Amino acid sequence: MTATHAPGSINPADLKPLSPVTPSTPAEVREVAQKARAAQGAWAALPLDARSAAAYAFGQKLLEKADAAADLLSMETGRSALECKMSELVSVAEYVKAAVRVAKQALKPEKVKLSALDYPGKRAVIEPVARGVIGIIAPWNYPMGNFFKSLFPALLSGNAVVLKPSEFTPRSGAFLAQLAAEVFPKDLVGLVQGAGEVGAAVIDNVDAVVFTGSVPTGRKVAMRAAERLIPCSVELGGKDAALVLADCDLDRTAVGVAQWAIHNCGQNCAAIERVYVEEAIADRFVETLTRVVKKLRVAPGAGPTDLGPLQSEAQLAIVEKHVEEAKAKGAVVTCGGARTGQGLGYQPTVLDKCAGDMQVVRDETFGPVIAVLRVKDAEEGLKRANDSRYGLNGSVWTKDLARGEALARRMEVGVAYVNNHAFGGILAQVPWTGVKETGPGIAASGYSYGTFVRRRTVLVDGSKNPDPWWFPLNEDIAAFSAALIERGRGGGLGVLLKLGGLVKKRTQAIRELTK
Repeated sequence: MTATHAPGSINPADLKPLSPVTPSTPAEVREVAQKARAAQGAWAALPLDARSAAAYAFGQKLLEKADAAADLLSMETGRSALECKMSELVSVAEYVKAAVRVAKQALKPEKVKLSALDYPGKRAVIEPVARGVIGIIAPWNYPMGNFFKSLFPALLSGNAVVLKPSEFTPRSGAFLAQLAAEVFPKDLVGLVQGAGEVGAAVIDNVDAVVFTGSVPTGRKVAMRAAERLIPCSVELGGKDAALVLADCDLDRTAVGVAQWAIHNCGQNCAAIERVYVEEAIADRFVETLTRVVKKLRVAPGAGPTDLGPLQSEAQLAIVEKHVEEAKAKGAVVTCGGARTGQGLGYQPTVLDKCAGDMQVVRDETFGPVIAVLRVKDAEEGLKRANDSRYGLNGSVWTKDLARGEALARRMEVGVAYVNNHAFGGILAQVPWTGVKETGPGIAASGYSYGTFVRRRTVLVDGSKNPDPWWFPLNEDIAAFSAALIERGRGGGLGVLLKLGGLVKKRTQAIRELTK
């Protein structure tokens, strides 16, 4: 393939051209953000129940338009419309319901307990305050679904939002923004289009930013946000490992590993890219996994397909490079290992007998390739699984649930599983997060709300008397401080009585200042 197409200009399945999308200028990004900011105040003033009702309505609107949304997603990604529905649309209603439940808990004001002796008449509360305008810079692998983890909590918190879809899938993001415009107040959800320079302009005009993408770009996003002193949440990919133990349910494990390795053509930050299998069952596991993967159908096809093509020529080139290097170093291709011959399709591939120095084991492949590494036992597998600069999801496959859970807890990841993988990404209730170069960002759950709200402390003093530590610093203040120290060291009733008397004397002295 010699031609190089501009990002987002073709359907990856058949290379047919798509209508062009004009990038936003820096001035247009600034204008969208300003309009969003103007709309945000009234939105934040609404009660959470009203904002929740709008979120429900948005979810329902998207489901009403599910066929059109799936067709558009299919056109931009090359995946079948059915796969697009299953991976990005069918769970929207339940996701919104869960997100609202999370918001009601995360946005509760927190009463602070104050000592009546030390702070008489005083009360305090910590309350969440919307940051203002949230920028969401999303990747191309799930062009609508990737927005949900941040869009719902941002709006439920009372923020306005500026969406920037990937330049590879701009139309899907525009579709989402249009539906939002039909449900939410005018300009509350803005849309900008373009590549990195547009993303930089978004960061320069918002109050917090959420970014999902590559490590190099994520570093730039974090640095630019740091320069502006605004919150930044980044998720920067993964190289997920599965640890397959000898006592696993072989058939279920093979299908499960194939599902979470090949789903979306492997273009999933939480795809299983490395499988560490105990030597005792390695031959049988590879044979079963290969049998499963050989049966998967790649779009475009005459009937239903299981996976689509790669999104871009650049991504296809990475996949080919990783596979060819692995083969040159001794990996065995048990199925796949070549292009499909149609569009940007690549055959789902199993590589057996991989080694730790191969790119397909070290670097993010982001394609339909499963690298299998044979290990002596679970301990060796765990050690090698943790030998990665990424740490998003990890899984252990075994019939011994207690042992599996113990091993899963030792995986250096943000989300650990036993006998499954990656489905935490569709749960609004749990944090989607990672370690190492995956980045410290948190998506979903109440733990993500640090990006969307700041915490404001409100203290109210209803006391009629001045505080005893106020001016003047007369001779009684020394006795007062000594009594406080004595109380702190465990002084009893006598100290409390002494403090009471000193407080009265201090109050009288302070009041003398105004006479």
